[in-house]
Amino acid sequence: MKLSAALVACLSVANAFTVSRHASTSDSVCRGTTRLYQRTLGFETPGYSRAEMELQKKQTEVIGYLSGVYSSKEATALRPNVGPSVLISGFDPEQPASVEILDFLNNEYSPHLSFTKIVAHVEDMKTAKKRLIGRNARYTGLLDKLDFSEGTALPTAAQLDGMSSWVVHVDGGDMSKLSDIADLAASAESVQNVAILISGAQGVGAAALQAADEMLQSKASSFAYTLLVVPEWNDEPEAMCAFGIVDVGDVSDGPFTEGESFSREESLRIITECLAIDKAAGKSVVANAAKDVTSLEHMMIQGMREIGFTRIEEVEQMVSIGVKGYTDMLDEQAAEAVWEKAPEPTEEELAARAQTKEQTLLLQKQKREEEKKSSDISAMALEWAKKEYLRKSLKRRIPMKEPQFIELIWDRALMEADMKWRTMQG
Repeated sequence: MKLSAALVACLSVANAFTVSRHASTSDSVCRGTTRLYQRTLGFETPGYSRAEMELQKKQTEVIGYLSGVYSSKEATALRPNVGPSVLISGFDPEQPASVEILDFLNNEYSPHLSFTKIVAHVEDMKTAKKRLIGRNARYTGLLDKLDFSEGTALPTAAQLDGMSSWVVHVDGGDMSKLSDIADLAASAESVQNVAILISGAQGVGAAALQAADEMLQSKASSFAYTLLVVPEWNDEPEAMCAFGIVDVGDVSDGPFTEGESFSREESLRIITECLAIDKAAGKSVVANAAKDVTSLEHMMIQGMREIGFTRIEEVEQMVSIGVKGYTDMLDEQAAEAVWEKAPEPTEEELAARAQTKEQTLLLQKQKREEEKKSSDISAMALEWAKKEYLRKSLKRRIPMKEPQFIELIWDRALMEADMKWRTMQG
């Protein structure tokens, strides 16, 4: 009996020690959890490395710079003598670039390129007509503007006669053709603007680029030019990748790496916009894809697209100022800061700046939404008007062409499109 009592007493002491130890451990865990929740406000928050914080700071500075540019910028200055006619050459009708360049030059959303005559200079006119005249050419009105000339890779001075602008493509990075292009443009009195696109220029070095620019400057007395040099083309759609643009005078080594490529559509967009941009006149530039999200080129392009720059404004900014202009500004500010350091902003000032930035971004978002709504309604109105023209023309002959009919019923088309847009929005 005494032995049983002693055994029970020992077990009681052991259980008490175990419970006490578990209670102590549980209390420690609870205190640690409380401290964790006090630190993270009840949910896990990601930690940022110093490099990530520096990247966010750089992105914020770029956005701030671009917001200032956007809020104070004037409308893009256009060349006064682009004229009503343009000739394109060097585009193989068998390749998609020939269709894409015509789409860019005959784009209803690019009023700065209002050509009434577009001539495609080709080596085989029969093939070109078969490839370039299709349903899209009829629907977009290109058929009423498009004409053809036939000959070697470059047109003659007689074939350029009457053309106010010339868009020429040279593949394979063949810089030797630039002199002939400049001579032809100078010999054609009507040509006022020449936009030159050289693709596949991996093997072209800085010296060749600078020599080409000097040659163009010496010969371009009667016309304005823009030279754009890119590496091999790829099939990426335009605006899918950021890009950088560098003046050839700032290229110190080979501008392209082995295997580097550039979007074909993006290069065609850039060169056609440069044809109209006044600040692009007399420029010789190199374009590279900017896939690295930490690069300033990528940050600037993405920032402009988020803020609401149009494509022509985006190209103008990169060609006329670009990353170099931004870094030069930062260097100048850093030099001034050495002499006078600005006081640190107070918490109230930081809060006010954050609020102002939030309001600015909200207004910019509202503006983009309004512009998109207007663009969508215009597109739907045009579609409705074309269908209405087709429907009525199937019933009886209409004594006017489609553009005149669309202009006549445009108010009704906008009303129908607005109703359709509201229905789609719910």
